[in-house]
Amino acid sequence: MGVMSSASAVLEFASKYPVKKCLKGELILVEGEAPNCAYVIKRGIVKGYALTADGVEKPISFDTVGELFPIGWVFSKIKWSQYYYGAFSDCELYCVPRQDYIDFVQSNPQLNFQIYRDFIDSYLYFQMRVNALEQSKAIDKIIHTLHYLALRFGREIKADTVQITIPLTQQELANIMGLTRETTGLELNRLIKQGIIKQDRRKQFIVFTDRLNEALDIDYGLGRIDKTTKL
Repeated sequence: MGVMSSASAVLEFASKYPVKKCLKGELILVEGEAPNCAYVIKRGIVKGYALTADGVEKPISFDTVGELFPIGWVFSKIKWSQYYYGAFSDCELYCVPRQDYIDFVQSNPQLNFQIYRDFIDSYLYFQMRVNALEQSKAIDKIIHTLHYLALRFGREIKADTVQITIPLTQQELANIMGLTRETTGLELNRLIKQGIIKQDRRKQFIVFTDRLNEALDIDYGLGRIDKTTKL
């Protein structure tokens, strides 16, 4: 495998299995359902979410190319899907038998360690998200959530400018934070006027990290996860 990333290695392994195509908005797994296979994302974005008693979506995760779900079921920690999973964009998913995936990972110690490191990355990102949710003021929840999204899904397009590659409406962003759309829209407009963010035609947020630094109580880059460090 050489220096192949874990995502690339998993995609190469999964490529021999059937592909399931899903349109944006299509439901893939229902909470409480026992999956038939592990899903490896070939293309697109998959959203994991819970539903409140009122039917409001509460996003839990966004999984992208090379990632797999439902992770708890894949590793036999739970017997069913813990959340709903839906296609956040048009998707193609490899349908891989769970035991085949486990055997593949266990047979390659190098890949095993790379996946372990990926799980650490995910853990650190989720810590950032918990920190954002624990902020007492709506504006602080939004600023810290944008910080998390920029680090987790950001693409640097020029100096001090990061594009969050997941297109999010104000309602979707509000659902992520447990805020109302009205409050979220009001605070986002304030951040836009301050020149901290803007939103392009594809609903993708652009974050100006030098100005975000002034709004954060920590430096933007402090939360950056180094994916290149060799042990």
